[in-house]
Amino acid sequence: MRNTKKLGQFGIFLLIILLSTYLPQTIGLYVTIILGLGADVYSLILTIGLVGSLLLLIWWLKKQKMLFIFEKKSWNWSFVFYLFATYVVYQILGNFWTRYAHLINHRNIHGEYFTVVLSNGQPTFLSTVLSFILTVVIGPILEETLDRGYFMNTFFPKSKYYLDVILSGLIFGLSHLILSHQDPISLLYYSLIGLFFALVYRSTDNLRLTILCHSFFNFLNYAKPIWIFVYNFIYYHFFR
Repeated sequence: MRNTKKLGQFGIFLLIILLSTYLPQTIGLYVTIILGLGADVYSLILTIGLVGSLLLLIWWLKKQKMLFIFEKKSWNWSFVFYLFATYVVYQILGNFWTRYAHLINHRNIHGEYFTVVLSNGQPTFLSTVLSFILTVVIGPILEETLDRGYFMNTFFPKSKYYLDVILSGLIFGLSHLILSHQDPISLLYYSLIGLFFALVYRSTDNLRLTILCHSFFNFLNYAKPIWIFVYNFIYYHFFR
């Protein structure tokens, strides 16, 4: 009976992964193409789909009486250490990604559909803002709640052999290969990222901190472009 329950919980876990990865992008592209619209509409539909997936996950957690994972922890200075560790991991894995970039398959399985959408309308400021929100806010909340909060508290919790950490990291890596980057280098890269976040959660039992680390990691991808924009804005408006 217990095994049957665990199997059902794992089935729900896989279903939510599907609903939060493959379906939002696929449905968004199809609807946008049918309507003959461009990138902004696609970004909007994708955002709605991912927010819907997050709400579905929270509903499921409430039904399973697992909302305790969002419990607020008291502040301590170790949080700064974890954010610094996030930056270090970002730099190390960034160098790894750059070194083996020639071996990475950047092709998206919906590449042809993206071409059609872009031909109907190029991204504007709206797409840029939505992309930032998805990457830095919604994505980390959804992924950490699912892969760490739900998975690690449901399957092999506090495993002596760290099976919860290892499997959580591996599933995180595999989920990033559903639509693109289907190659060993990308699998290793994303799995190591997932492993790091799983270790943060395992050592702190603080989902909010883990989400913050994930958000910070993703934000670092935007840090340089934002700095260049701010620098140029200040320079051209105040020093020329």
